[in-house]
Amino acid sequence: MCSQHENNEIIVTFSDGSREVYNTVLAAIGRTANTKNLGLETLGLTTNPKNGKIFTSYEQTKCLNVYAVGDVVEGCPELTPVAIQAGVLLSRRLFGNSLSREYIDYRNVCTTVFTPIEYGTVGFSEEDALEAFGKENIEVYHKNFLPLEWSLTESRSNNYAFTKVIVDKSDNDKVIGLHFLGPNAGEVVQGYGVALKKGITFPELQETVGIHPTNAEEVVTLKISKSSGINAKAAGC
Repeated sequence: MCSQHENNEIIVTFSDGSREVYNTVLAAIGRTANTKNLGLETLGLTTNPKNGKIFTSYEQTKCLNVYAVGDVVEGCPELTPVAIQAGVLLSRRLFGNSLSREYIDYRNVCTTVFTPIEYGTVGFSEEDALEAFGKENIEVYHKNFLPLEWSLTESRSNNYAFTKVIVDKSDNDKVIGLHFLGPNAGEVVQGYGVALKKGITFPELQETVGIHPTNAEEVVTLKISKSSGINAKAAGC
C-alpha cells in the first residue's frame, strides 16, 4: 500500500506492516488474459476471476482435449521463451513420433528485472523454500560485494551488489535457488540456471573456479551462511 509523504515522497507499507519511504515506486501488476469471449463455460472450464487465466496441469485443462499455453495459464511465468518452450514440449507429447513425456520445468526458469541495477533469479525464493522444505532443511549463503566497475566511480563506490544461494540440506546440499542483484544479472543467472536445472550441489558450486575479476565469480566464492550471523560483506581479493 502506498501513501503520499512530504516533499512528494511515497510511504510504502509492506504486508508485514513495515514501512519505507521512496521517491519513486514502480508497480508491476501482471497481465489480464483475454478469455471472456472464448466460451470456456460451455466446456465447464473456470478461470481465475482476478485475471481471466485458465487453470491447467502442465498445459492440460480439465477438458480432455483442450490445452492452454503461455501467459493465459494461471501460475505460469509471463515470459515469451517460457510459452515457446511449453508449446514445443506439448507438441512433442501430442504429435511426436516418440510420444514424449517431457514437461517444462516452470520452477527453474531464469528471470531478470532490467532495472538500472539488474536483479536476476532462478529457482526458489527464500520464503518459498522455507515453506516448501522447512526451516531446519534450508541454509542460505549470501554476500554483499562491490563490483569492480563501481569501485572506479566515486558516486557508485558507496553502493554494493548482492548475491544469495539457497540450499536444501536434506538433499546433499542441493542448490534450489539463486539470486543476484548487480551489473548484468541476466547474463550471470542465465549461466547458473543450467547448473540448477541439472541439480548442482553447493559443494560443486564452491569447487567451480571463478573467472577473476567478474561479478559472476562472487557466486562460486560464497562461504558465509545467513544462520551464522557473520557480516556478509565481501573482503578484497
